[in-house]
Amino acid sequence: MKQKPVIFLSGKRLHLRALETEDLDRCRRWVNDPDIRQFILNQMPFDEIGERQWHESRDRGQFRTDITLAMVLKKGSRHIGLTGIHHIDWINRTASTGAIIGEAAYREKGYGSEAKAIVLQYAFDTLDLHRICSTVLATNLRSLAYLKKSGYRQEGVLREHIYRNGERVDEIQLGILAEEWRARRRVDGSLI
Repeated sequence: MKQKPVIFLSGKRLHLRALETEDLDRCRRWVNDPDIRQFILNQMPFDEIGERQWHESRDRGQFRTDITLAMVLKKGSRHIGLTGIHHIDWINRTASTGAIIGEAAYREKGYGSEAKAIVLQYAFDTLDLHRICSTVLATNLRSLAYLKKSGYRQEGVLREHIYRNGERVDEIQLGILAEEWRARRRVDGSLI
């Protein structure tokens, strides 16, 4: 008998679920991929031991400060990426988000935007967070576009903050407030 998939959050085409040990090899391949690594902060090689140590050291429990989720296609149950809510500040009700579409064939197909909408609904409606921020390298035009499409507003630029591929690159800071997200949802209907 086929086992029913584990689902934490769900959208039209995606399920988001907890990251499992069997996902780690795939995740390690993604964060070591030069096409992905050029846009993320980690620039050191990630080996199996490091990936397992990271997975085992993640905080757990009711008031954790980091939630990492696997993006899984509803059709076929393929794990295509990661998303999450990070640096949760339970007093000030703020956090940051991030995402990676690890499988190249699934980039630029709207999966990142769908995952972001699911995560924002969870962050604002379930966790009752007030503000979510995200940062993106100025060279990462795809991520910048999908963050703005998701309702984030540019709030600042850290000029020449990141050194990447022999050049200094600006880091763009973006944010979205709960009331801004709810106003968009009222206008657009369900965002997921």
